[in-house]
Amino acid sequence: MLYHEQSEDYRPLFWLGGRPIYVTTLLIILHVIAFVVTAICISFWGAIDVYDALTLDAYQVFYRGEVWRLLSYVIFMPSLWFVFAMGFLYFAGREAEQFVGRKTFLKLYAALIFVPALILCLVGLFWPQQHLGGTESIFGVFVAFATIYPGVVLNIWFVNLTTKGWAWVLLAIYSLIDLSSHDWSGLIVLWACAGVGYGGMRFIGAGYGMGWLTDWIEERRAQQLARKHNIKLVQDKKTTESIDAILDKISKQGVGSLDTQERAALERARMNLLKRDNS
Repeated sequence: MLYHEQSEDYRPLFWLGGRPIYVTTLLIILHVIAFVVTAICISFWGAIDVYDALTLDAYQVFYRGEVWRLLSYVIFMPSLWFVFAMGFLYFAGREAEQFVGRKTFLKLYAALIFVPALILCLVGLFWPQQHLGGTESIFGVFVAFATIYPGVVLNIWFVNLTTKGWAWVLLAIYSLIDLSSHDWSGLIVLWACAGVGYGGMRFIGAGYGMGWLTDWIEERRAQQLARKHNIKLVQDKKTTESIDAILDKISKQGVGSLDTQERAALERARMNLLKRDNS
């Protein structure tokens, strides 16, 4: 684990044969099962019929009520990309789940599937689009991981880059691939997943950037914490007061009582203090 603490909600969903099954583990199991079942179906009915039944298509969703396509489109992955995707999901997903907890991670993964699907369907009402493939949603998990730990150095293909650097490099490569093949639906889903991965983590306070949005969110949370701990919030000291509320909670209930948002706010305050000390 890269982070020095983990969410109090980081617990197994269930146990199987004496082994803990976390959200990331379950997602990988489901992806493998879907991959095997799809391969078997293709062997019996042919690729065209199977792909037609899984593809995300706005017309089929809105006018024929085939809402399962909002989920089924992520089932298919080409064999080579499937291996890489599962590796990315295992590494990045495990680290992200440890930081945010199982409930938040489940919400993140659901958003990485359904938000891009809904965006593509809305676009498809005016500009017909179809999409099949789930590698973009897993890339969104990596973006979320890179948002939490932007400075961690990874060695991929014998190249050392920070997670933030790799996120931009991979986003550029995948975008160029989609552009070269005129895969506009893939490009839309790719950038939508990247936005959900980054925006989701910034929403809970992890990472940096989008200060205008995070300041607004932090102000709302500071007011909630102040009311919760009976602290009168001074407008020009709202951040200090919210941290004081968190520290007060730690002193009374311990570090384990902090939720994801409170831990992220405390970590952000620590990083800002370190920046001031180094400047």
